[in-house]
Amino acid sequence: MIASASGSVEGKYSKSSHYDAIIIGGGHNGLVCGGYLARAGLKTLVLERRDIVGGAAVTEEIVPGFKFSVFSYGLGHLHPKVNRELELEKFGLRAVKHNDLFVPISKNEFYIYSSDLATAKRHIARFSQKDAIKYPEFLAYLADLGPIFHKLLLETPIDPSKRDWKSFKENFSFLWRYRKIGDRIYKIADLFTQSADEFLSQWFESPVIRGHFSYWAGVGNMMGPKSPGSAWATLYYLFTMADGGKENVPSPAGHAVGGMGAVSQALAASGKQFGLEIQLNSEVTKVETRNGRVTGVVTLDGSEYFAPIVISNAHAKILFDDLVDERELPTGFIDQIRRFKTFSTAWKINVACDTAPKFASFDRERSGIDAVTFAHIGPDIDYLERAYDDAKYGRYSEKPWMSVGVPSLIDDTMAPAGKHVVHLYGGHAPYELKGASWETERAGFVKSVMNVLDDFAPGFSSSIIDMQVLLPPDIERILNIPHGHILHGEMSADQQFFKRPVPHYSDYRSPIHGLYQCGSSCHPGGCVSGIPGHNAAREILLDVSKGKRLWARK
Repeated sequence: MIASASGSVEGKYSKSSHYDAIIIGGGHNGLVCGGYLARAGLKTLVLERRDIVGGAAVTEEIVPGFKFSVFSYGLGHLHPKVNRELELEKFGLRAVKHNDLFVPISKNEFYIYSSDLATAKRHIARFSQKDAIKYPEFLAYLADLGPIFHKLLLETPIDPSKRDWKSFKENFSFLWRYRKIGDRIYKIADLFTQSADEFLSQWFESPVIRGHFSYWAGVGNMMGPKSPGSAWATLYYLFTMADGGKENVPSPAGHAVGGMGAVSQALAASGKQFGLEIQLNSEVTKVETRNGRVTGVVTLDGSEYFAPIVISNAHAKILFDDLVDERELPTGFIDQIRRFKTFSTAWKINVACDTAPKFASFDRERSGIDAVTFAHIGPDIDYLERAYDDAKYGRYSEKPWMSVGVPSLIDDTMAPAGKHVVHLYGGHAPYELKGASWETERAGFVKSVMNVLDDFAPGFSSSIIDMQVLLPPDIERILNIPHGHILHGEMSADQQFFKRPVPHYSDYRSPIHGLYQCGSSCHPGGCVSGIPGHNAAREILLDVSKGKRLWARK
């Protein structure tokens, strides 16, 4: 237990309700943060509002006999450092890789994206010989900038506006670490200002190839490939793909065996070995403070838990708008939090079916793959932009783009023998419709999705046994994420690094002494990476080690 500066603990509360640290929310970042704190010897409690741990990284049997990665569905961003230090593979995390990405262009044509250079060039050349020649140059560009962004992921954002000596030293140290960036600063500026189409046009002439790479711009974001700043949104996914870095020890990638809940279960088991406590069905309704310091939390059933350190894995808007007394916050702070852009257009449909999608254009010999385990439907740059145009004017996309994952083809634990699980994820379906409501438009939206899928995989919809449709309001309701934004906020230039979630408080701390943040509304943002949780734990332990909180362990 942590005592006060005087060494005493208020006696009217039972010792079991006192902790060194309390984490609000058992999403994957909360579990990562809790794992590191428990490993460092802090008595740590995670309070999760749902009856299952993991937040968006969960596996649930929505249809009897069928297991779904209900929200997040791919294991490709988990940071190797988190995987290694928390020993997740020791606790059962395994993955199987999908086949090369299949992109149907029409009923007769397709594109294959492969990590193998020769294979990738061969398929690019089918659309443009010039693009195939330029492709290695594009990879060299990514290789040049990639290490910078990989390093930035693990940084604690600086505050360039502060003028005190401590901040000056921190800012100088940061600049010194990146002193060799040189002319690459201009390339980085381009990423944050150019559209994905404008940026990719420097390498590729084919709208199919530009469409393939710009596909990621809209994943979780309310933007199209021709929106200013979408270049960064595109490359964020490429730069956060987990690799081994200098240590050449990559994280498991592809499909998590058993679904994405396997990630959270491994994180929970890792933390528990060091004493991490996890309590389900415990929704925090209030963060308690006294004299500018956090003192604990209150849950929905009235239970009180006390700790000098409280860390929120909840969204910044939920924390400061719903759980903290606004009078405890600096003037103007809550207005900045409320301006954080979270309007979502991302949707997910989980399908239980008799037959996996059979794409009309698929040819085993020409494609070089045995089966389509993962596909992107977004044939070219204009298709993606038109889908965004619909959403821009308050409508759901008439022809949405979508990812099609069939994990049951590579993991027989997901569905009964001979049956399949299909994850559909895409854009765009605005959180709020203009001149209509989701109560009346839900069926029409699902029809538009199935029409597109049936265009490319004829007859698929007739094989559906049951489905779960998750629109942004559904995601918001279940996960308590504002607007159901899967990345916790737009990955735009104005919401990055020292401006995420707001200026002056991007270092995982808050205006309240002892109150921290560790969720995806912090740097570097969304995806199941564990990085916000890792970085927040590092800052908390740094503060404790320096004695800033004036607490000593008994």
